[in-house]
Amino acid sequence: MDIVIIFIILLIVALVFKRVSNVIIFFGLIDIFLRILDFIGKNTSSEINNFINKIFPDSIPAIINNYSTGVLEDILMWTYVVLMTLFLYFVFRMLLHRL
Repeated sequence: MDIVIIFIILLIVALVFKRVSNVIIFFGLIDIFLRILDFIGKNTSSEINNFINKIFPDSIPAIINNYSTGVLEDILMWTYVVLMTLFLYFVFRMLLHRL
């Protein structure tokens, strides 16, 4: 279910922004948001931890590991690595452009 939601969100973002760089930046921001929520959940009370763990996954690699195995998992994880590398490239390019 989590992976379907992520793909639907990425499809909507791709249709709205129409630029690959914006979709990749949005993908990176989703992963950062999920990791921040995971950190908050692990470092607060058990009620908040249970609430966050019920609704949100830990990160995008956790979703990939949960729903795939074997070669498909390897391909998706390498795709994730490439997308996060492109995310860093676009963010640094935007930062340098602003200087």
